[in-house]
Amino acid sequence: MKKIVLFAGGLLCTSSLIARQKPNIVLIVADDMRGTTMSFLGKEDVKTPVLDKFSDDCTVFTNAHIMGGTSGAVSMPSRAMLITGKYLYQLEEQGASIPEEHIMIGEVLNQAGYQTFHTGKWHNGKEAFNRCFNSGKDIFFGGMADHWNVPLFNYDPSGKYLNNRRIIKNPWANNSVELLDGEYSYAGKHSVDIFTETAVDFINEQKNKQKPFFLSLCYMSPHDPRSMPDEFLQIYHTEKILLPPNYMEEHPFDNGELAIRDEILAATPRVKPEVQRHIAEYYAMISHLDKRIGDVLAALKANGLYENTIVIFTADNGLAVGRHGLMGKQNVYEHSVNIPLLIKASGSDTKKTYTEQLCYLIDLFPSICEWSDQPIPESVDGISLLPIIRENKPIRNYLYYGYRDFQRGISDGKWKLIEYNVKGIKTTQLFNLEEDPYEINNLSTDKKYKKQIKALKDQLLSQRAITGDQSSFFNSEW
Repeated sequence: MKKIVLFAGGLLCTSSLIARQKPNIVLIVADDMRGTTMSFLGKEDVKTPVLDKFSDDCTVFTNAHIMGGTSGAVSMPSRAMLITGKYLYQLEEQGASIPEEHIMIGEVLNQAGYQTFHTGKWHNGKEAFNRCFNSGKDIFFGGMADHWNVPLFNYDPSGKYLNNRRIIKNPWANNSVELLDGEYSYAGKHSVDIFTETAVDFINEQKNKQKPFFLSLCYMSPHDPRSMPDEFLQIYHTEKILLPPNYMEEHPFDNGELAIRDEILAATPRVKPEVQRHIAEYYAMISHLDKRIGDVLAALKANGLYENTIVIFTADNGLAVGRHGLMGKQNVYEHSVNIPLLIKASGSDTKKTYTEQLCYLIDLFPSICEWSDQPIPESVDGISLLPIIRENKPIRNYLYYGYRDFQRGISDGKWKLIEYNVKGIKTTQLFNLEEDPYEINNLSTDKKYKKQIKALKDQLLSQRAITGDQSSFFNSEW
């Protein structure tokens, strides 16, 4: 019987049973989680013991990024890019809906005979959901909500997903019944716990089934409102939280998006105690998430499914929380576009491997196609990660970033150029990421880097063409 053997964290099938079966795939997506917020990386003082241990079985991508966002709700285009493999500037309605010609991951896996199941956040329109999945439970359609009272739906084969939560908002004055979002909710139960327990129940049901499965577990955490069970908040002491080297009281210039909702979560100027509180709450949410991911991994192991399951952990975007004087993700600094990406291959001989190769979130789609032995749809712009996983070979030389019509960026992994065009005012930033990973020292005014800036600007325009960016950002001369 043919066996598949790939190296450095790739597929390694050692038993005839695994060689006969397509691998199961579990995709776990956090919401607003920076790429550096896993404690084993040694970058931040956050506690993530489960992810630390899980990383021992994974390829760890330290240069995984999103492309940015065309909407203030960055997770909407980001999640659309993930499920379609499309470049940011090829999405429809900023990712609010998915046209039929944009094939989704679930559609490919449905055709490959997988049971495709989703629980948690879906930010890309109800119309597309049933195309992507053939089952699901505890589905949240939207961007954010109260973690303790999430409006939810069960899978509806008709695809209608009608609101059905009846409420009398003012029972002292009338008996008028109105409908709230969602079909039902679990009052007082945290979103992380709801989605985790649903995922665990699904895994438990797969123990003796021969059909491979795709489990999409998309959390709403650590997105604000930053609330979590007290036990996790008690891990962190606000006054002891260390501020990062790029903490600033204010952003040094208008980046085009300083008054959006995320940015008014804290007062300006950003004062140290308030930023420390936000960081403590952010870390506490991540620790809560980390613990419950442990239950998902434990369920795979308890049911004998872990070995033949590819497990992917990632996020839709990062978050500033005080860095560069910002609070949100409406920018293209590393804290907002760099995301966690851990991939555990199927097989028994998995081990930790680090890679600094450049990649996008969209590159997961073609990778999943290869793992499931399916052709990559022509609509997909992503590039498979397997050359990185197998032999640490590069698949991209540059990463292109953008936020709305205000900001554009380009990076080769060492040098990063960010250009701003806000109300006709242009600003340039150049950073050496190897020497200055916090993007503090702007080198753009130093004449000795003139050629470097010119080369990066040329690549910026080249990537603009490749990705189909038609933004008005480029209406003036660059």
